[in-house]
Amino acid sequence: MIQTIFFLVFSIGLNFSSPNSIPTSKKDLFSKEKVRVVQLAEKYKNLPPITVTSAKSPRSAGGIHDFYSEGDYWWPNPKDPEGPYIQRDGMSNPDNFTAHREAMIRLSQISGALASAYLVTNDDSYIKALAPHLRAWFIDEETKMNPNLLYGQAIKGRVTGRGIGIIDTIQLMEVAKAIEVIEDAGIIPDSEIDQMKSWFSEYLTWMTTHPYGIDERDHGNNHSVCWAMQAAVFAKLVGNEEVLNYCKEMYKSVLLPEQMAENGSFPQELKRTKPYGYSLFTLDAMATLCQVYADEPEDLFHYETADGKSLAKGVSFLYPFVADKNTWPFEKDVMYWDQWPVRHPFLLFGGLAFGQENYLELWNRLDADFETPEVIRNMPVRFPLLWVADQDNETIDSELKSKIIATGEVTYSDFGAKGDGKTDDIKAIAKAHEFANQNHLPVKADDGAVYYIGGDELTVEIQTDSDFGNATFIIDDREVQNRTAPVFLVLSSLESYSLDGIKSVKRNQEKLDLELAGPALVTLTDATTKRYIRFGPNQNSGASQTDIILVDKNGNVDENAPIIWDFDQITEMSVLPIDEKILKITGGKFITIANQEESKYNYYSRNISIQRSNVIVDGLEHRIQGEQDHGAPYGGFLAISNCTNVTVQNSILTGHKTYQTIGNAGTTVSMGSYDILVNRALNVSFINCSQTNDIDDSTFWGIMGSNYSKNLLFDKCTFSRFDAHMGVANTTIRNSTLGHMGINAIGTGTFTVENSIIRGRSLINLRSDYGSTWQGKLIIKNCTFIPNAGKTYSASLINGYNSGQHDFGYTCYMPEEILIENLKIDDSNHPENYDGPAIFGNFNSERKEDTYEEKYPYVLTKEVHLKNVSTTSGKEIRRSNNEVMFKGVKVENN
Repeated sequence: MIQTIFFLVFSIGLNFSSPNSIPTSKKDLFSKEKVRVVQLAEKYKNLPPITVTSAKSPRSAGGIHDFYSEGDYWWPNPKDPEGPYIQRDGMSNPDNFTAHREAMIRLSQISGALASAYLVTNDDSYIKALAPHLRAWFIDEETKMNPNLLYGQAIKGRVTGRGIGIIDTIQLMEVAKAIEVIEDAGIIPDSEIDQMKSWFSEYLTWMTTHPYGIDERDHGNNHSVCWAMQAAVFAKLVGNEEVLNYCKEMYKSVLLPEQMAENGSFPQELKRTKPYGYSLFTLDAMATLCQVYADEPEDLFHYETADGKSLAKGVSFLYPFVADKNTWPFEKDVMYWDQWPVRHPFLLFGGLAFGQENYLELWNRLDADFETPEVIRNMPVRFPLLWVADQDNETIDSELKSKIIATGEVTYSDFGAKGDGKTDDIKAIAKAHEFANQNHLPVKADDGAVYYIGGDELTVEIQTDSDFGNATFIIDDREVQNRTAPVFLVLSSLESYSLDGIKSVKRNQEKLDLELAGPALVTLTDATTKRYIRFGPNQNSGASQTDIILVDKNGNVDENAPIIWDFDQITEMSVLPIDEKILKITGGKFITIANQEESKYNYYSRNISIQRSNVIVDGLEHRIQGEQDHGAPYGGFLAISNCTNVTVQNSILTGHKTYQTIGNAGTTVSMGSYDILVNRALNVSFINCSQTNDIDDSTFWGIMGSNYSKNLLFDKCTFSRFDAHMGVANTTIRNSTLGHMGINAIGTGTFTVENSIIRGRSLINLRSDYGSTWQGKLIIKNCTFIPNAGKTYSASLINGYNSGQHDFGYTCYMPEEILIENLKIDDSNHPENYDGPAIFGNFNSERKEDTYEEKYPYVLTKEVHLKNVSTTSGKEIRRSNNEVMFKGVKVENN
């Protein structure tokens, strides 16, 4: 069965960056190919069918439904222009009738692109766009082609058709592979699939029994190889085992021993006027023939004759001359010398079969979209995803597979999970999701099961709805192979890719100069510019300037997630298409048995990592057991990154114990340890969520952290903390209660807190380690502020610190405007010398005089609007604990 591959959207008019290293997996190997096929599919999607009935040559002896072509190397006789043609080997006649060949090539291109795009995207529209073409060619009585090549490669004045004309139908091989794809997809009626396969069965019978077919089979050189290659492909489509076995034996007993020399060359092709092109063509055809049997026990790739001839030897012979054509020791081709080489399938199939990454690397960087007609018609494989997609997948019992598909869902016990709380079930869980991903089925955990997950390095990829139900998952972190490997990875079937072409963008720029297949996340990086140069015990040298934005297919930037930096140059630009369908993760009780490592900044990420857009997590619980007096910190049990539109609702998380270590400045610091981490994500919402431990217990670190994100929401949540380290753009906290670590943030845009209870030391703390910057507006409505969770404390609403002496990599701002309405400050437990709550804390204790000089100016708030602000103590709200610093701020109190 041909399986679904990861999706990668395309871009028009921009260059994709070359791979930085040799591909080490098919996912890496085909990253550019996935872009390419979707791009082509979109180009072909709305094209009407064109068949052999659309054009007819006056020189054809056949009817309107008969394919007709003319011998390429036959020309009018200058001595007798109206007489029989004469041969000029290797020289193609440009005046030949080529309309049918072009139509068939067009069908092959359309079929290969649309079927491949379906494999990549699982988008039914590609199959539906392909179906009319296949009906026109193989079903509709008015337009279909007759299943023979009686009039192929005709020669005026000599023959009405020849056996060597059968080579023209190598263009139908990827049509046959496309039919395999649509048959597996189950979108086109079985009756139509049967009619298509019947056409190929008739054609196969004709080419294996008609004298023309026999002549072509026995012709020798590349023609015999191409006959076997075609026959094998068509036989596999229609299930003709007799022909499949015949072609296999023909390769072993005829083609390989008779056509290949002991050094791996093809002597019959070297004698031609185009020895280079024909050698490449013959090896491509042989490798493709071997690929037909790649998933069978008898592997033709590794077959070797008694005198040492093998496909491996053929690839080894030609590879150096593809890598450097200038080393070719034979005659140059009389035509098309400059058009070769291109992306030859023998490099791909051979590289995969023999484990030769140099073959794969060369294949991956050669041209895939050649335009020369001669090259196109001599390339048997232009859409490799049709040929290799199913090779790496383990097979399962057909009866079990039928049962699973009939029930419409996959369970872990189907793949051997015990669920007894003792047996390590991670491999069974991974296999279950792999099968579900391939067959687009949801996964359901077994009721009441307890799945133990040990320390092996194995990540379960989730691409379909998954209902963990009331099952329990015990994740044992005491002995692990890789502390950074997620246990579950919610992964897109779409794949990111890099772009070149856009050199710079401006802050708040509304449109990028690109075109995409659909909406996508675009990540911009300028590695030459450093931002977020941290100050304090965990000081560092900053991070590359980065921004993540949401764009539509025309490059328009979502106004709710604007560009926040000027990029004078872009050193890296990546595009990640957005899944339109919502994926749901439901239920599940997860227990982490905590690590007992030394307390250092060695973050554990044995978690659920969400790297897919449009995900809903509903009803999940996570608890922690076995925390000792030491341990390494955690980087989020729910880690949400590189995505948009993720909602976590009705879920319960757990704060982690706080441990201390020595920071970069050489002093003791408390290590952040998180159950929720949001990185480079947009539109992430937490709704009706809480945590298991006391939100005011300071022995546990704040539950949440984030970086480089936009449009975060807490609604009806009870958590110990909201935190934005390296910037958030726009945040809303409503109907929520935040505990002892309160709100800590820096960023831009609008920060709104409404209908909430805040129990931190300040209402909002602007993080001093990143310059206490918020470039935008604060809105606080209908809230209650309980300073320091009710412990004795002198209240201030907005706190932070910026001396103006440290370069954070950007200009630091206080909120330009602050609106506070209907705020109740419960400052009943205040110290004796309490003067009342301050709007601003003391942001710079050194700034005592107006003459204080800031090396890096800190831009202060312009206006504060207060309305209906009350205190339990009865004391009036004050401007600041540092009147010198804030005396210029306009405060309006109604």
